[in-house]
Amino acid sequence: MTRGVEKLSVGKFQGQVLSAFKSFFDEESLSGFGERARSVKEGILSEGRHRVVVLDLEKNGKSLKVAVKAFGRQGCLKDFYDFRKGSKAERSFKAGNFLKSRGVGTPQPIAYFDCWEGKRLVESFYLSDYVESLISFKDSLIQAYHEKADCRFLVARLSHIASAIRLMHDVGFWHRDLGNQNMEFQVSSKGEWREVQFIDLNRGRIREDLSVKERAQDFSRIRLPSAFLNVLVRIYWKGNPPPEFTKEMRSRRRGFEWWERSRRWRHPFRKRSRNPVGSYPEVQNIWIWDRESAQASITMERYERTRYYPLGRYYKVAWSVLKFAGRIWREYRRQLPLAYQSRVDLKGRFGVALESTDLDFNRQLELLEKLEGVSVLLRFCHHEGMSCWKEGVAQVKELAASGRKVMIAMVQDRGAVSEPDSWARFLSFVLDEIGGLVTAVEICHAVNRMKWGVHGPDDQVALLSPLVKLQEKFPEITFTGPACIDFEYHYVLSAFESAPDGLHYGALSHHLYVDRRGAPENFQGRFSTLEKCGLLRAIAKVVPACNDQVIISEVNWPLEGGGIWSPVTATHVDPDAPEHPLSVSEFDYGVYMLRYLVISVCSGFVDRVYWWRLVAHGFGLVDERAEGGWRERIGFKMLRVFLEQLGSATFLDKLEMEVDVYAFRFERGDEKIIMMWCNGRTYSGPWSFEFRQALNATGDVTGIKEVGDSPVYFFL
Repeated sequence: MTRGVEKLSVGKFQGQVLSAFKSFFDEESLSGFGERARSVKEGILSEGRHRVVVLDLEKNGKSLKVAVKAFGRQGCLKDFYDFRKGSKAERSFKAGNFLKSRGVGTPQPIAYFDCWEGKRLVESFYLSDYVESLISFKDSLIQAYHEKADCRFLVARLSHIASAIRLMHDVGFWHRDLGNQNMEFQVSSKGEWREVQFIDLNRGRIREDLSVKERAQDFSRIRLPSAFLNVLVRIYWKGNPPPEFTKEMRSRRRGFEWWERSRRWRHPFRKRSRNPVGSYPEVQNIWIWDRESAQASITMERYERTRYYPLGRYYKVAWSVLKFAGRIWREYRRQLPLAYQSRVDLKGRFGVALESTDLDFNRQLELLEKLEGVSVLLRFCHHEGMSCWKEGVAQVKELAASGRKVMIAMVQDRGAVSEPDSWARFLSFVLDEIGGLVTAVEICHAVNRMKWGVHGPDDQVALLSPLVKLQEKFPEITFTGPACIDFEYHYVLSAFESAPDGLHYGALSHHLYVDRRGAPENFQGRFSTLEKCGLLRAIAKVVPACNDQVIISEVNWPLEGGGIWSPVTATHVDPDAPEHPLSVSEFDYGVYMLRYLVISVCSGFVDRVYWWRLVAHGFGLVDERAEGGWRERIGFKMLRVFLEQLGSATFLDKLEMEVDVYAFRFERGDEKIIMMWCNGRTYSGPWSFEFRQALNATGDVTGIKEVGDSPVYFFL
């Protein structure tokens, strides 16, 4: 018997009690105990098959507040099992003492007692110390989902839970019913999360060492969207889990999900307990904002995400491709030889995005003054609410008053789909305030990514429907879209097909990231950045719902060391994880940016490019988290020099050079300038032109002997 534990035998009850509390349990106090626990109207913590209530025990002027779990009657087979192995109350008591003795959080066990009639269990009770103001992990998640908590809040909570589970497993306890409702904790007045308390321990098993599969089985009961479950698992393992763990967890998770769904048919008459906080949203409707990386969080892994795509999504995509593919391909083949064949005035072609709410806007304006002639893109996000919308409106007015050209992007969340009236009010409010001050309005964001709240064509139609009337109200505004992301042009076609009747885009806007290929000249199959831009132009020319213009409204490269602020490593970064393969150095970031701008615009295929964004630790031109304050990265300096030299110039032609050597000729007034670089090699001549001066990408005069990846400006 555990030290400090004594047998309890009072009347019809048999059990065990901690010695310190034995005086509270005698025949008088236990007489009618069961009826009291079952009939109490106040202090009910849980009610269903088993009842959990709070009772005050008093004896000899002393009082003790306890949580009592009164187990319900069960069938003969379970009674037979419990007669041999111990009742649920007994197992709870022993498990609680085991955890307490090893420093694992659980309410202090006080006693258990059973009433047996032969081999039938009549009554069974487990008593533990009552801990006030506990909130379950389940309730905290529901609250966070409904209040649209930020990603960092959720990850911090997952870290708190993962550490506790790891300790429980490492001391040798296999919970076997580790649902969200069975992990509780207090929140202090300062918002600190105190020790996790594990409850409902009766199914648990004590092991000398838990196997990987046993650990996985516990995790299979935790209700989280799969991507956030993966975060919890990675924190638990401090990196990638063993493959055996992942396989077992997914298998058990599928089985448990089926078991949960079948509960209503297995127990049609069982009383359901009510959750005072509310209920989980459907997993496909959970939408979480990650402020650090300025994007919606991925909530579901691909294997789970595909379950929630409507079948119509794939049919729509297939039909759109069949309808337009031939004409688009012919137009693309016609367009591609025209690349770099026409003069292009570069003035007004380049822009940067600002952050309207989370960063000091005045400091961003000061930085903007250093970038000659650059235009601005501002996001308006539906989830941020009216106060942020008003702040953004004021900033647009300030930018317009200073002579800056401004484009805005109207960004949806899942709530914009589920609450169409709210989305319509959002659009109307912003456009009523600043409609006449902006050059273009991009409607929706990354509609081919489920994490942004759009699951299929019907959702997109719902988001775009208010736009038909707004177009009539604001004929001077260029509405752009469909704002898909990456080289997934089949979704672009589908998005155009899903546009409501009467909607016509003034330009095709797209988020054309090429970071997965490294340098912008690198190919994805038959397509480098040049070919991808050409194909976008062909789409804009062919589809009837769009004018013949292309705007790249978002592009960048993720930076090394970006951590949770990087778009490719957010939500969570393992402590010892190597640098993400898509991340680049600040120097490469700068040279890739310049090369991307020249290729896309000078080709004649793209009308404007907006860099995402001016200030951001993980992907911006300026690092706001640098030691000593905001730091201009080398890419910022490169862009400043580029705009000074070529921002108001005219592109003339592209020179014929060796493979992977690029040379573009520009005219600025009476001056001719050649911008030259290589991709993955160096070039040291022969030179087909004479020059009087050469500047490197950061504006320093250089005695040029060879050209590498970094662009060089030659003044002829």
